[in-house]
Amino acid sequence: MNNSYLWDRSGARDPEVERLEHLLGPLRREHLANDLPVERLVRPRSSARSWRWYFAPFALAASIALLVAGTWWNTRSSLDVWNFEPMSGTPTVGAIPLLALQGARLDQWLETDASSTARLSASDVGEVEIGPASRVRLATARRGEHRLELLRGSLHAYVWAKPGQFFVDTPSATAIDLGCAYTLNVDSSGDGRLHVTAGWVGLEHDRRISFVPAGGTCVLKRGRGPGTPHLDDVPSAMAGGLATLDSSVAADATAAALDVVLAEARPGDAFTLWHLLSRPDRRQAERVYDRLAQLAPPPASVRRDLVLAGDRVALDAWWDSLGLGEAALFRTWKLRPASR
Repeated sequence: MNNSYLWDRSGARDPEVERLEHLLGPLRREHLANDLPVERLVRPRSSARSWRWYFAPFALAASIALLVAGTWWNTRSSLDVWNFEPMSGTPTVGAIPLLALQGARLDQWLETDASSTARLSASDVGEVEIGPASRVRLATARRGEHRLELLRGSLHAYVWAKPGQFFVDTPSATAIDLGCAYTLNVDSSGDGRLHVTAGWVGLEHDRRISFVPAGGTCVLKRGRGPGTPHLDDVPSAMAGGLATLDSSVAADATAAALDVVLAEARPGDAFTLWHLLSRPDRRQAERVYDRLAQLAPPPASVRRDLVLAGDRVALDAWWDSLGLGEAALFRTWKLRPASR
C-alpha cells in the first residue's frame, strides 16, 4: 500500500482505505491548520451551545458586578437616610461642631453639652431628638434594622417604621420599638428610665423582658435589666412596692412589698401584675395569679398550672387578652442579635 496517500492523498488509492473512508465519512470534521487536514472522530457542537460557552464568563462577571452594586446601593441608601442636625447650641460629632451632617457614618458619636440638643431623622424610620448632656451613636443602619446606642443622656423617639425595625441599646437594656413614641433616659451609672407616650415598647436584657404600653413607665437597672413596668399614675405606695421588688433580694422585704402592690393594684394595673407572674417565687406567684385573675380574668385556654409553671404560650395568651398588643410581635424581634 502506498503510504503517501495516507499522508497527503497524493498516492494511489487503496481499496481498503477507501472503504474505511466511506464508513467513517459522516463522522469527519475538517479543520485547516497549517494547510493540512485534520480528521477528528467527534460530533460537532451546535453553534448555539458554542456561543453560550463563549459568553458564560462575561455573564458571570456581569452577575457579580450587579450583586456588588446592589449591596453597595442598599448599604449606601440605608446610611444616607439618616441625617444629623443641631436643634440648639453646638452639638459635636467626633469633637467637630455639628452644623448639618447628611449620610451619617456608622459608629460616629454624637455628643451634646448641657446647653445643646440635636435631631436624628430618617424619612422611612422616624425622628429622634437628642437631649442635653447626651452621647449617642448610629450603630446599625440597614434595611429592616436601625439601631442606636445611648450611652448617657436622653432621647425622644417618634417612630413610624414597621414594628421591630428600630432599636436603642443602653447599658442596662435594649428598647425594641413596636410602633410608638417614647422618651428614654440614661444616667452616668448606666441606669435608665423609659416612658412611652404612644404604642408600646419591648425591653430586653439577658432573657428578662418588660412590655411597656402607652402611659407606662419602666425603670432600667444596669446588671439587672428592665424592672416591672407600671402606669404613670400608679399609687405612690404601689410604686414604692414595685421598686423594692425590682431591687431587693431579701425575702421579708419582697413579701411585704408584694402585699402592698397586690392591695393597691387596679384593673388598669393588670399588665403590671402580669410581669410579676414570672418574677416572684412559686408561693408569691400563686398570690399574683389570684389577684390578676380578679382584675383581668384569663382566657379559657389559659390554665393556672401552665401559668405558674411559666409556660410562655399561656402567659402570652393572657397578655394578648389585655388589649395592649400582641406578645408574638415582640417575640419575633427580641432574639435578633445586636449588630456591633
